[in-house]
Amino acid sequence: MRAGKLSAAALEEDSSSVNVAIARAATLTSLGNLSSRLIGLVRETVKSFYFGNGQAASAFELAANVPTQFYDLLAGGMLSSALVPTFSALHDDRDPQRLRAFGELLGALISLMMAALAGVVALLWLFARPIAVFISGGSNQDVEMVAGLLRVTIPAIIFLNLSGILTGALHAQRRFGYTAFTATTYNLVMIAVVVLMESRLGVTALAVGLLMGSAAQVLIQVPGLRGVPLRLSLNWRLPGVVQVVRLFLPVAGGLALSQIAVQVSFISASRISPEGPATMRYAAQVIQFPLGMIVTAVAAAILPALSSSEGEAFKATLKQGLRLVVALIAPASVGLYVLAVPMVALLFERGAFTAQSTAYTASTLRAAVPGLFFAALDLPLIYAFYARRDTRTPTMVGLVSTVTYLLTIGVLTALSELGVRTFTLEDLVLTNSLKTGLDAALMAMLLHRHLGSLFSGDLLGWGLRVAGASLVMGLTVHATMMTLMARFSLGALLNDAVVVFGCACAGAAVYAGLVRVLGISDLGQARRLFVRRSL
Repeated sequence: MRAGKLSAAALEEDSSSVNVAIARAATLTSLGNLSSRLIGLVRETVKSFYFGNGQAASAFELAANVPTQFYDLLAGGMLSSALVPTFSALHDDRDPQRLRAFGELLGALISLMMAALAGVVALLWLFARPIAVFISGGSNQDVEMVAGLLRVTIPAIIFLNLSGILTGALHAQRRFGYTAFTATTYNLVMIAVVVLMESRLGVTALAVGLLMGSAAQVLIQVPGLRGVPLRLSLNWRLPGVVQVVRLFLPVAGGLALSQIAVQVSFISASRISPEGPATMRYAAQVIQFPLGMIVTAVAAAILPALSSSEGEAFKATLKQGLRLVVALIAPASVGLYVLAVPMVALLFERGAFTAQSTAYTASTLRAAVPGLFFAALDLPLIYAFYARRDTRTPTMVGLVSTVTYLLTIGVLTALSELGVRTFTLEDLVLTNSLKTGLDAALMAMLLHRHLGSLFSGDLLGWGLRVAGASLVMGLTVHATMMTLMARFSLGALLNDAVVVFGCACAGAAVYAGLVRVLGISDLGQARRLFVRRSL
């Protein structure tokens, strides 16, 4: 009996340790995400100061997109689908045999990936100019400039993918402290290189910063591998290597098509105007902040509860997540749409980034706002399928929406070439937003078919109350903006800050009051939801 009591106490102690580890990991990851997004905005501000949204900035975006796409397609795509599950199944610090197998698998993956990528990088480097001609999409870009930047950014493919493999291994070891701030490190290095080298290298400083930042991501993770008996080899027959390939292949097709869509977006933006790629990137950077801080955070918070529930409990948890994310993102979307001009001016309008740059970026940002709202619906629905151990449905839906997007771009491009209607950057970004909307609609329809009565009358009525509150808030923000801009003209940093923060405070106060009046109580559940995630 005493042994049983001791066993129970030991189990309780182990459970407590696990909870503490999860809370620590969640805290580190959240801090890392917050810091990377904040420093990422600073990076974009520095870039806009020196290069604005002109041809040089767009040339860099085209060159930077190549290594980013190779990472997203390879190590980035493998990270959650294959690397972490396979490494986690092997990791055990207390078992020397499993630890050796862990080190052998890590060494084989590093060696095989680097050997393959060395050849790819060599070929891409040799054919940098033809690639530059292709991705530039026409005469709007300086092909020689793009080719020169490509020769600097292409080697980053090796560092980015090596960093992804190390991240998978360290996550399996629960060593999150070495991975949480890799993106922050990348951004800081890039900022430092641009500030120190721009006067000598011009726009090439951005490419050098990308290369050095990607190498820094690897360097800060290497100390986390202490104690791992790393054994480099090209043994592709290892069971772990085969497992990684087996897990990755089902999602590889979807990832490849997604990267084709990304490349088509950049080529189309480049054909529309010399400023297109850079302008699109600035707008996306603004959108990514609320997307990461609200949508991704809420979706990740409800995933554990969804995974451990079924039936009515599953539907109740999903509804709670959808209500919470919509209650947060709807006013944020309306606010971004109304405040697009002063927001862009505050973040970017200085140095080479002119008032004309602000106007162009603001109109692009407004076209991206619907995509932010649709993503708020889409991601929790995707996570709901993941919680049901169904990764096939989101992949197939993604294929449908991506193919639809590519066809729409083709039609708009053809109409523009025929002189029927000019294809603008706002059209391109809005089409991408509608792609996300189609994805969310299909996911909701399929989930509703599986679960039944997901979108009942009470949820629709609640949604109308949120829409009304957001609309009144938007009108208040617009009136406040007009009043402040009549007194504080945009273009000066202090004036921009007064307008943005003054409008934000007015909008937040109005929305908070309407939440109480209309009985939108979901925001009060946010704290409990995130506390439950950490504990």
